[in-house]
Amino acid sequence: MIMSIFYMIGSAIGGIGLFVLGMSLMSNGLKTASGSSLHHFLRHWTKTPFRGLSLGFVLTSLIQSSSAITITIIGFCNAGLLSLKRAAWVVFGSNVGTTTTGWIVALIGLNIKVSSFALPLIGIGMLLNLSKKNQKISGLGKALLGFGLLFLGITVLKDTFSDLSQLITFDNSGADASLAELLLFLGIGFLITLLMQSSSVTLAITLTALSGGVISLLGAAAVVVGGNLGTTSTAMIASFGTNAVAKRVVASHLIFNLVSAVVTFIFLAPFVSLIVYGQQQLFADNTSTTSLALFHTFFNILGVVLIWPFVDALLKWLSQQFKDDEEDSAKPLYLNKQSLSLPSLALHALNKELERISQYALNIAVDSIKLESISNTLKLKDQSIKKLITALGDYTSKLYKQNLSDDISNQLPAILRISQYYNSISDLSIILSQQKQFSELAIDPNIQQEINNYLRQSVSLLNDLGLQKKLRSEKEIDNQLTKLEINYQTIKALLLRRGAEGVLSIAKMDKKMNLISHVRRINQQAVKAYIHYIELELTYDVKLEKEAI
Repeated sequence: MIMSIFYMIGSAIGGIGLFVLGMSLMSNGLKTASGSSLHHFLRHWTKTPFRGLSLGFVLTSLIQSSSAITITIIGFCNAGLLSLKRAAWVVFGSNVGTTTTGWIVALIGLNIKVSSFALPLIGIGMLLNLSKKNQKISGLGKALLGFGLLFLGITVLKDTFSDLSQLITFDNSGADASLAELLLFLGIGFLITLLMQSSSVTLAITLTALSGGVISLLGAAAVVVGGNLGTTSTAMIASFGTNAVAKRVVASHLIFNLVSAVVTFIFLAPFVSLIVYGQQQLFADNTSTTSLALFHTFFNILGVVLIWPFVDALLKWLSQQFKDDEEDSAKPLYLNKQSLSLPSLALHALNKELERISQYALNIAVDSIKLESISNTLKLKDQSIKKLITALGDYTSKLYKQNLSDDISNQLPAILRISQYYNSISDLSIILSQQKQFSELAIDPNIQQEINNYLRQSVSLLNDLGLQKKLRSEKEIDNQLTKLEINYQTIKALLLRRGAEGVLSIAKMDKKMNLISHVRRINQQAVKAYIHYIELELTYDVKLEKEAI
């Protein structure tokens, strides 16, 4: 008896392990095989609520992991690629997409001799996975391998729970289950999902336990509801360190699951009875596992129906609850580890963070030219820029360790180079501000007027070099810099002449020349950064970014 219990515990652990490994391999393999297609679909096929909902359903059905899709969505929002409204509908659709796991387990895993196709899938998948030259073929092989292991895990769990039902006595009707018992089952579902970080695992365990007669249909339904609540933990963990938009997506996911779970749990017994009655009337298959799959589909669709009329109001409210802490300008807004699994997304995150760095560096440059002397604010901005550049460099190093295409690999050094230009701008701006404390000396009004015009012209050019603005041609920028250079040489010659004539002291001449020289170098660095950025040819959907809430 004791040996049998230990054997079943070991079998259950092994079955769960096979299922989790299969799910992981299948999810990662399909993401690898899809390449940048996931990126493309998420950005371009979410224009309406229905399309976003459908895309979330389809992607989750294919990848068999709502957590993977949700984490990807969080990464896209954090990188500024997806608006809150679009992301929310994809997440809602992803919840409905998880129901396909139940149907796969109920209709295939529990009713068909798995070894007849699972073992060949493992063999074929392993052969394809050995293809190192073609990532998509290797990814497809990994997906097939995972698919086969997943069904082997289901078979092991099914056999384990069938043996367990012979050792225990359980009232399988569950009609008289108390509220305390249902809450216990709800908690079990939540706990399993929290520990395994996958509601699909919880669903597979519940279906196989139900098939083996270890749990009642009503109790299984409560476990599934708890499992859906548990999926929010994955999204909450993934949201740590993300920006406000990503946190709003996680909150919408939590509210959606909470609303659907609470309403379903309150009417759990009537809903289950309705499902069983409808199944008996409409379908020839009256097994309890099919009933549970129907129930799982029903309550996820119910969640969409319940939240649909209130989505706009909900998203508006969430926008007011979550705000980015603009005072912490040294904290990256877009660089999070979830984006690293999709190199094209990580590249966009680097691009967005580089835009922030450029804006901070150009602002400090303009302030240093306009202000009479250095201030603590300028020093704090300089420190923030340096921290951001360090974070950008660290993130780039982590991205380099991923399996990157040549195109992305070639762009990363250029991004680092551009960030160093902005670091130089920040350094020069601090030096300029320090010098201005001692350079505001009375000189010939005509010379001072020329210098003032030169400074205004410099500020105008810097204001045009922000990476967040509409990019201008290299020729236009070069023309502006050329005009600035002509004015610089004119003022320099004038200062040297007045110094030689004795009209201007050598000390005053030197300080004014240092001032205009530093301004000149700041503009040169800014133009270099801008031109290198243009040459990167980073093409993103600007319209989509502007729609972010």
